[in-house]
Amino acid sequence: MLKQMKKYSDTFVVKTLLWLIGFSFVFFGFSKEFMGDDNIAIKVADKRVTVQELNEEVRRQIAQLQQSVGNVNFDYKQALKMGLLDQIVNNLVYRLLIDAETKDQGIYVSDEKIYEIVKNTKEFQDDKGNFSPEQFAYILSDNGVSEHQFISEVSNDISRQILVNSVMSNVDNSTLAEILYKNKNEKRIFDVVSFKVKDENIKKNPSEQELNDIYNINIDKFAQPEYRKISYITITPEMAMKFKDLKQNEDDRIYNTMIEMGENIIDEINGGANIDEIVKVFGVSRTKLPDLDVEGKKRDGSKFKDSVFSQKYRDIAFFALDEKGVSDVLDSDENIMLVVVDTVYPSQPKSFANVKSEVQKIWKKNAQIAQASEKLNSISSALTSGESFNSAVKKVDANANVILNTSSSRFNNLYTSDFLTKLFTYEIGKPFVSKSDDIYYVAVVRDIVIPDIKDKNDFEKFKTQEQINFANVIVDTYINYLYKKYGVEKNEKAILRVLN
Repeated sequence: MLKQMKKYSDTFVVKTLLWLIGFSFVFFGFSKEFMGDDNIAIKVADKRVTVQELNEEVRRQIAQLQQSVGNVNFDYKQALKMGLLDQIVNNLVYRLLIDAETKDQGIYVSDEKIYEIVKNTKEFQDDKGNFSPEQFAYILSDNGVSEHQFISEVSNDISRQILVNSVMSNVDNSTLAEILYKNKNEKRIFDVVSFKVKDENIKKNPSEQELNDIYNINIDKFAQPEYRKISYITITPEMAMKFKDLKQNEDDRIYNTMIEMGENIIDEINGGANIDEIVKVFGVSRTKLPDLDVEGKKRDGSKFKDSVFSQKYRDIAFFALDEKGVSDVLDSDENIMLVVVDTVYPSQPKSFANVKSEVQKIWKKNAQIAQASEKLNSISSALTSGESFNSAVKKVDANANVILNTSSSRFNNLYTSDFLTKLFTYEIGKPFVSKSDDIYYVAVVRDIVIPDIKDKNDFEKFKTQEQINFANVIVDTYINYLYKKYGVEKNEKAILRVLN
C-alpha cells in the first residue's frame, strides 16, 4: 500500500501522509514532562523540541534516506557530521516558525475544507470514485498514523500554504524576468587590443644592483623551507588490554586505560625521558616519518603519504608544537595518538649566487609587466583625448593585436571574467583597461545590442527558473523576519548529543 501511495505522491494529502510516516510528531505536541534545559535541543516561540524527539526525528529521516538510496552500508554518522543534522534542525525550526506565525495570524482551516480535500483524494476512494471510510482507515492504520494526527497535520499544512501564498501573492516578476532575460542575452560591440605579457620584448639588461634588490625583497621565496622530523605514537585497544590485562568486552575501561597511557607518556616525554625507552615500557608503537615541510613534502620535493598521519596531525606538528614537544591525547578512529616533534630544521635562505637565474626571471617578468602597463596607459590616454582606436594603438605598438567592431555575449570563454564584467558595465565610448596574469587589454564599447525575445519556449523556461529563484529569496527573507519576531534558541551541546 505504501508503495502504491508513493506512486501517486503528487497529491497534497498523500504528501502529508508520507511526511507523517517519515518524520516524528514533534509538531503535534511535546513531552509534557519538563526534562530540564539540558534536555531541550530547540526552542521556537512557545514550542520546545527535546533531545529525545530530535533523535527520533533524525532516526526516522535516516531510515527514509537509507530506503531511498538502497544502501544498507550508508554511513549515517558521517552524513550527520557533514551537514545532514544541520539540515534536519533547520527544517524543524522553519516549520515551527511558520506554525507560530499561522497561529499568531489566526489562520484557520474549517473542517469542511479538510473533509473536501480528503474526500477528493484518489487513494481514499473506492473503484467508483466515492470516498471510502474503510479505505481511509485502512491506509492510516497500515502506516501507523492515527486519524487525529493525520487531520491535524493536513490542517497545519493548509494553514502553512495559506500563509506562504499570502506572502507571495503580490509578487509578479514577469517584467523583471523579461529584463533579466534581455540583459543576460545582450551583446556588446567593441574595439579591443591585447598584449601578452610574456611576449613583451625587453631590450636592456638588469644591473647587479637591481638583481640584488629583487633578491633581498623576495628572499623568503628563495629560502629552503623549514623541515621537521616528526613521529607519532599509537595506542590501540589491544595494547591497553595487554598493559592492564583487560578483557575484550570492557570497552569503557579499555578506553580510559588508553587515555591514561597517553597522558602518562606525555608526562614522561615532558620530563625528559628517552622516547624509545618509553615506547618499550608502555608496549605501544612509534612511527618515525621522514623530514617534512609544512606542505607535507619530503626533502626531494615529493609528497609524503601516510594512511594515518593526515593533514590535521601535520598542522599540529607545525603550528602547535616546538622541538621535543608532544601533543595532547588525540582520537584517531578507534586508537589514541600522540604527535611528537623530534627535531626542527629552521628555514635557511639560499645564497644570491645559487638563485641568480631565478632572480633574473623575476626581473624580466617585472619589466614585461611595466612595459605592457605603459602601453595600456598610453593607448588609454590617447583614446580619452579623442584619437581613433586604430591610430592610438599603432602609435604605441604597430604589431599589436587589434580587433575592431567585434561582438561578445556575457558568457565568452575567450576573455577573462574581469574583462567581461567591465565590458558589460562601462558606458559607450569610454575606454577601459583589464589585466590578468598574462594578458592585458584596452577596449572601448561601441554599441549595445538588446535582442528581442524570439524563442518563447526558452524564455518561459528562463522565467520559470527566475520565479523560483525570486520566490526563494522572498521566503528566505520572510523566514529571517520570523527568526527575529519569535526567537530561536538552539542548544548546540544538546543537539550534538544526537551524533553520539
